[in-house]
Amino acid sequence: MREKNKLCESLSTIKRCFSVMEKADKGFMTVRFAVQIPSLIREYLNVFRMAKLIDMVISAMPWQNIIIFSVVTGVIDLALSAAECIIKKHDNRHDFSYHMNQRRMIWEKIINMDYVHIEKPDTYVMEQRAIQGMGRMGRVLLNLLEVFSGSLSAVFGLVMIAPLAFGSAPKLAGIAGFINSNLGLFSAVGIAALLEITRTLLPTKKSYKVMAELQNDKELIQHSRTASYYVDEVEGNYHNGKDIRIYGEQELILNEYRKSSGSLINGWQRGVKKVSAISFGTNAITVLSNIIIYGFAALRAINGALTAGDIIAFVMYFSRMRSGISRVAGGIGGMSVDLEFMKTAFDFLDIPDEKYKGTIPTEKREDNEYEFEFRHVWFKYPNSEQYALRDVNLKWRIGEKMALVGKNGCGKSTLVKLLCRLYDPTEGEITLNGIDIRKYKYEDYMALFSVVFQDSELFSFSIAENVAASSEYDPAEVEDCVRRAGLGERLNSMENGIETCLYKHFDERGVEISGGEAQKLCLARAICKGAPFIVLDEPTAALDPISEHDIYTKFNGIVGTRTAVYISHRLSSCRFCDEITVMEDGSVAERGSHESLIEAGGVYKALWEAQAEYYKDTAGDLYA
Repeated sequence: MREKNKLCESLSTIKRCFSVMEKADKGFMTVRFAVQIPSLIREYLNVFRMAKLIDMVISAMPWQNIIIFSVVTGVIDLALSAAECIIKKHDNRHDFSYHMNQRRMIWEKIINMDYVHIEKPDTYVMEQRAIQGMGRMGRVLLNLLEVFSGSLSAVFGLVMIAPLAFGSAPKLAGIAGFINSNLGLFSAVGIAALLEITRTLLPTKKSYKVMAELQNDKELIQHSRTASYYVDEVEGNYHNGKDIRIYGEQELILNEYRKSSGSLINGWQRGVKKVSAISFGTNAITVLSNIIIYGFAALRAINGALTAGDIIAFVMYFSRMRSGISRVAGGIGGMSVDLEFMKTAFDFLDIPDEKYKGTIPTEKREDNEYEFEFRHVWFKYPNSEQYALRDVNLKWRIGEKMALVGKNGCGKSTLVKLLCRLYDPTEGEITLNGIDIRKYKYEDYMALFSVVFQDSELFSFSIAENVAASSEYDPAEVEDCVRRAGLGERLNSMENGIETCLYKHFDERGVEISGGEAQKLCLARAICKGAPFIVLDEPTAALDPISEHDIYTKFNGIVGTRTAVYISHRLSSCRFCDEITVMEDGSVAERGSHESLIEAGGVYKALWEAQAEYYKDTAGDLYA
């Protein structure tokens, strides 16, 4: 029963592999199978032609017959060669398309999966395994092709050898008679074939298993990720060049890379040693198989059962038949291991969406009358025992300006992640107009928000594409948003305006922008989205207090009647807000206006006085 279940599971995995390959490129599998046939026929045609020509020459056949035979077989060979070239041309096209689309499936999964998975280290380990597994998917097809072409080769070889068994052979007694008999010939072929199956199937499966263990080794996967990080992220990002040279970090980076790559090399060398030991045993079986076949052919020729051409044909047909058997056995052995890799790829692709996406559409209100409320919200991150938020209760309406302040690590950014449904509460609920936000359609709900995070990213697209977050946009609207965000002068200096590409990854004319300019573009993107709810999550943390206050004040005017939440650990930047919420240790400590909180003499006042003292030399008039 267990073996039956395992077989059913393997067949199901193979079926899904075919489905994924067909999705990646329609026709890829068909062309891969088709390309095997003409090359296989040509292989046997060449052996047949060579053997027959030798016999024709030795038997002194008329030269006209030899020429006709050569021309006919040559024309057939040329036609098969042309067919092979045509099919290979299509195979190359399908192969490129298949591999590009296959990798895209991994990227699409990463881009679209729930954010909760993105911050888990295990997700990236699974991704690496999935990449290996998807790469192995081609090997599943290759192994099936090996079984297919190997079976054809073995059958063709047996068919071509058969006439040599049933031809006229001298009737002899004893061992010589057995050698000349059909039973003797098929016995020799059978023994050699059995040796070939033994040589291929068991050691091949074991070799694959050794390599599979290496490729699934978590420690080696981590070393691979580390080495890739230093090559792709550190060395591959030209922005890092300045710091590396100024601080002389070359040796630090190279040492870390050497450690990771060295561990990878040592791990793989251990596997190679095991595989090499297995290979020695298989080579010994091959030698024994050759002794049987070559010796049997020589004895059969001495007994007058084979001509010179027959000897060559017999040995070469059997070699191809043996190669076919080897490919069949190797394909089966390899497939059993490849399917394990497929399971890891499918495990990644099957990571479920944990969020309930909801079914209720959000109201399209002209008056923007939305009310959000946190009701006894508790939250802790996955794999953590500590609560990041504790019994949070908050309420605000569209049009209000709220500041969320507190020390670093007090839960401000976590609260925003829950509000935007990047995470769901561990306990309690968040409501929009009295309805749990989990019941709303996820895409509709996300459309309500524009968020500028402290580490918001811009990409190597044009300024317009970055701001519009799309390749389709209204140029006038995008330019207006960029200017409203305070980048008018910088935009005027750019020859191509909003069509200017950011950075130089793909365009040598791309522009480099400062950190402050990048944050303004992120603000422009938030404005362009036109969402009724805007969150600024410490996007100006790298700026001085006066610059931060200036940006927040201007942006407050841009927001207009929309709701804005300003998150900062600097209290000075948020005095203009309607209400200030003070977070401490994951809970709401105080709420009120700046004046009322100062008068209350609690947490806010202590933070304010500490910061005012720290900044008084550089920002005295800000606190006046």
